[in-house]
Amino acid sequence: MPDFLLHLLPPYFEVWHLLASFLAGFIGEGYATIVGSGGVLIQFTLAAIGLPLAVVVATDIGGSQGADIGIVLASSRKVLSNKKLLFMLALPMFVGGVIGTAFLIYIPVVFLKAVLILGLSVLLIYVLIGKKAEMQAVENVHLSMRHYPFIFTLMFILGVYGNVSGVGVGTFSRFAYQSILRISFVEGLGLASLIALPPTLFSTVVTAFSGLIAWPHFLVIFVASFISANFMTRHIRKVPEKYLRVLLLTVVSLYLTYLIYSLF
Repeated sequence: MPDFLLHLLPPYFEVWHLLASFLAGFIGEGYATIVGSGGVLIQFTLAAIGLPLAVVVATDIGGSQGADIGIVLASSRKVLSNKKLLFMLALPMFVGGVIGTAFLIYIPVVFLKAVLILGLSVLLIYVLIGKKAEMQAVENVHLSMRHYPFIFTLMFILGVYGNVSGVGVGTFSRFAYQSILRISFVEGLGLASLIALPPTLFSTVVTAFSGLIAWPHFLVIFVASFISANFMTRHIRKVPEKYLRVLLLTVVSLYLTYLIYSLF
């Protein structure tokens, strides 16, 4: 093998790690497309094969871009039509992502978990007992300036947490879009992935220059995530919206329980 390729391999690398990484990316992001939190499986696998924690998080965040690209390509082009909505959601998430990357070591994850617990609890109560509004097409969504400070704060926190941990951000954002913006599950999926790309790309570039990307694992996870997420997005349209909503509510409740348990 050429010397320049050997320099890209971490000292703990073994060939079977590629198969483990592929399966983790394929199964994890395929599952995450419908349910969310696929980073749990990917990060667990990378940690189990011996990667340091910072490398685990950076490689998972970078590899997840494959899933986001696969979802965006399989989603309706209507998601791209509301450019004002995209900008208003993407700006705070990107700013939060920059801060999350810059202070990856210093930001206390326990604080971010507490914020997520509060946010998820409010959204869950809102969905369960709030007034049921009809779904609207993503191209018709309009964010009023009266409500924007709350949404800006929410997206900012998601951006920070996403580039510090990454686990559960897809679940949270998808649930937030459905409950606040009143858009369908599939449109929320495409919107969440499109908005997540800028901060994750920034994180990948910065962590790559810092030597925190395990390149063989990153490339394999990227490809596996793309294939799996793209396939699932194309076929999820066949599932009735009411079943997807019940599934999402169930997962959010379980994830909320996990976050509370992890604080102790």
